[in-house]
Amino acid sequence: MPIYDYECDNCRSVFEVILKVGGTPPPCPNCGNSECGRLITAPAVHVKQDHATARIEKRVRDYLMDGKVSDATRFADKAASTVKSDRVKRIADKLHQKTGK
Repeated sequence: MPIYDYECDNCRSVFEVILKVGGTPPPCPNCGNSECGRLITAPAVHVKQDHATARIEKRVRDYLMDGKVSDATRFADKAASTVKSDRVKRIADKLHQKTGK
């Protein structure tokens, strides 16, 4: 269910409501007034998976399965410098710890 922001027409307090689409907004929690208008707000977007990080992990894993440790390390370093992901940085750090470089 979406979260909507409302403003009370009486006391001007702003509050959030989780509401079904087309549902009736509740009264103002501050003053109890039932006349409240919905505000225009930016949508919130949640990305469940970072596809770039998953592809990087797969490629590093493929290099390692082929026995190409130096290629995996070089690729992980390059990826860590371009992709702003803590997970990718940890992969590169872990490869450096294992190789001692």
